[in-house]
Amino acid sequence: MDRYLQRRYKYRAPTRLDVMTSYAGQNLDVVQVLLLSLSETHPRDEIVFWLFEQRVSAQDIAALADFCASLGNVTLRSIKIPHTGDFDRLKTLGGKRDSARFLWFVAHQHLPRDLKRVVYLDALDVIVSDDLVPLLKHPFLGKYLVACREWLDIPPLLVGPARRAHDCGVPTWMIKHMSRGLINSGAIVLNLDKFRRDGIEIGHYVETAEWAYDKLNLEFGDQGLFSLTHGSHYVQANDRYNHRFFNDLPNRTMKRPAVIHYCGGVLKPVHWRLTAEAEHLVAEHLVRKDMAALTLANSRQLRAADLPYMRKWWDVCVRTPCYSRIAPQASQRMAAALSRVGLNVE
Repeated sequence: MDRYLQRRYKYRAPTRLDVMTSYAGQNLDVVQVLLLSLSETHPRDEIVFWLFEQRVSAQDIAALADFCASLGNVTLRSIKIPHTGDFDRLKTLGGKRDSARFLWFVAHQHLPRDLKRVVYLDALDVIVSDDLVPLLKHPFLGKYLVACREWLDIPPLLVGPARRAHDCGVPTWMIKHMSRGLINSGAIVLNLDKFRRDGIEIGHYVETAEWAYDKLNLEFGDQGLFSLTHGSHYVQANDRYNHRFFNDLPNRTMKRPAVIHYCGGVLKPVHWRLTAEAEHLVAEHLVRKDMAALTLANSRQLRAADLPYMRKWWDVCVRTPCYSRIAPQASQRMAAALSRVGLNVE
């Protein structure tokens, strides 16, 4: 399917691209990295960037709108999501630190009625590196989402909603597997019309979350709760639209990712920065010691294969205003972690 879509849209005319993300709290400026990567990979397109937010200051939103305007092809549309209690409830039941991850559940209720589909991208740990129009135009085939699978090395699980599956005798281990997500929500396309037609509301997710917590004591994020609520109600996208490079092997690497997702066990670049000197030191150490990876804080690992991806994120970040705020902190954090494993960066 992706080969067909890439061929179909290879010589496409400029178009409108609707993309959304969700955010809550302070330090909204980090979204500039995602926005710049999106703008530069779609220079001829009109990008409408929908920000679903809670507890973000008007000043921060205005600053991000100014940054979008400076890009020339991005327009910011912010939508404040009310009724924070439901989302805080999901955060508590799921055992997560933030509630913003769940805001895409109500996108169909807040976006314009004439908008039928939208790309959702994680705010902080994703950059765009190729055209997203083939992803946006991917057929839904009657499903709620176009998404990449969470589990790449096992066959996809085809199942209905978790409560129904549990009542039909599906084992608890399989329900727990669902709670971690049958899809990865870092880059997805939402079938807004389908959600609207089926009358899906936040209450459906709260009800499932309470059942999962009370009945099975499960933890979950947004992708897990979607899977528990709707089962495998998605069409599979090519993994280039959600490239999780921690799955790369020497004989299995992604040649042309469209979305790079810094998830799983890899370091989040927004918090960790390798200077040129530090990167050289790490690479040399791994070769000299014949090590696959360095283990840093919180058991996070840094592999030689991760270094180009870390550099790519910071190559985008350095051209944004947020760089001057986050780079010193991220560099200091990395230097301190490296010193604890015997690598001293001056």
